[in-house]
Amino acid sequence: MPVDRPWAELLVNADDELVPYLAVMSSIESLHRMTREERDLSGVTVPGSDHLTAYNLYAEAFSHCGYIGEVYGLPRHLFDESIEKWAEQRGVLVKAIEDAALATASIYRALGMELATKMVNARDHIYRKFTELLAQFMPFDLVIDEQTADGTEARVSKTSVCGSWGPIAGDLRYFADRSGIPRAAIEGTQVPMELIRRYATRSGVEVIYDPRRKHGPLVLKRKLEYFGFELESELETVDEFPPEFAAQARHALAEALARGEARHFAVKNNRDAIENIREAYKRSGGETKKLGLPDLISLYEEQLAQVDSMDDFKSARLVVDAAKFIPQEVRQRIQRLPNSVTLRDRDVEIDYDVEEKDGQRHGVARLRLPEKIARSLTAAEIPRLDRPVRFVVLRGQRGAVRADDLEELQERLAQPWSPDEVEESADDQAMLSHAEREVKRIAGEFRRHRRGGDHRRPGRDAHRRGGAGGSGGGGHGKPDPRRRRR
Repeated sequence: MPVDRPWAELLVNADDELVPYLAVMSSIESLHRMTREERDLSGVTVPGSDHLTAYNLYAEAFSHCGYIGEVYGLPRHLFDESIEKWAEQRGVLVKAIEDAALATASIYRALGMELATKMVNARDHIYRKFTELLAQFMPFDLVIDEQTADGTEARVSKTSVCGSWGPIAGDLRYFADRSGIPRAAIEGTQVPMELIRRYATRSGVEVIYDPRRKHGPLVLKRKLEYFGFELESELETVDEFPPEFAAQARHALAEALARGEARHFAVKNNRDAIENIREAYKRSGGETKKLGLPDLISLYEEQLAQVDSMDDFKSARLVVDAAKFIPQEVRQRIQRLPNSVTLRDRDVEIDYDVEEKDGQRHGVARLRLPEKIARSLTAAEIPRLDRPVRFVVLRGQRGAVRADDLEELQERLAQPWSPDEVEESADDQAMLSHAEREVKRIAGEFRRHRRGGDHRRPGRDAHRRGGAGGSGGGGHGKPDPRRRRR
């Protein structure tokens, strides 16, 4: 099939009445690229559908200026010289019409059908059939109330004939606005919400722990979903664990405990022990157990084996014993490791870590260098430790710069930007030092703030403008008549 996969899926599953419309719509890139900025769509607009509006433009062009001809012995829609005048009046690109004619002929040949000799404009009943076909298979990008399934904002394109709200199926276009902020826009066909709900599916029951619910945080959740969108959800508070969901409930509670989200005294009581175990793993070079997030969940889940209600959970004694994870001889050895070194009369902290390479673990010591020292540090000044030395520079809002050797570190610092931080798993984040976690948090908030819009300080900006009716001089207020040019 000589079309993109989404359109091929619709052509295969459509009835014969829709095929002529789909053949033309799949041949047109978009209504936006088909027309000029100044255009006339009167009489051809199908409210709520850019696809069918583009079809109507092609159908009108063929009805007024087209005929069936042959090119290299193959039938094709051809157009006479009047197409130029028609396109000028409508604000349509002639090349878009001719390209659509070529692609339409190819689709008809692939389907084994004769090329249409008469084209009828799409009306309401075609719009209803097309939207039902879309709702049933949904091969396109979908935006509901100007948001994608992952919550990204995607506004309706300015050249679209769709409304701003409700489900819209079509193609997302990404671009940068005047401030360089990435944006998304969509044009396509508006699908009635009733059809979306008709073809939505109800998921199975899920047990979740919601820390935002102070009373009854453990709930059974039933969802109505449609291609990644959660249309509605039904929550049922759980006090006594139903036998068929008891294991899921214990796992949800164990995961909430491990993440520090559960309202239980063990979260606070075990915090220091968990930090000590993880620090011992890094200081020992991987000799002790890591106690990552999955390990901690399993540990709590074992202790919750006899818990059958939320009352049992609140009174359960949940302990993380550091002595079981750190042998006494290892504890004594790692306690003798230095916590900092002196470089140029300044104390530089050491973050111990574990690196895995070729399936083997080995410990490293990461020096937390001030940027000023890191830029001019020499190899002779690097202290000798019992393990390889790595480097990190914390740059506040700009994130952190890591490097395995001094040359690489100074090369990265010389660049005008910090390396983009990759998405890390919860387990990886748990193993970071407190200082690095704090820097990552600050950098993330700073980036979100910048993406949110104008990030200039309002007080300073208002002062520059002079405010509304303010007495301060400068800015764009009235000039002082006493001031003269020299």
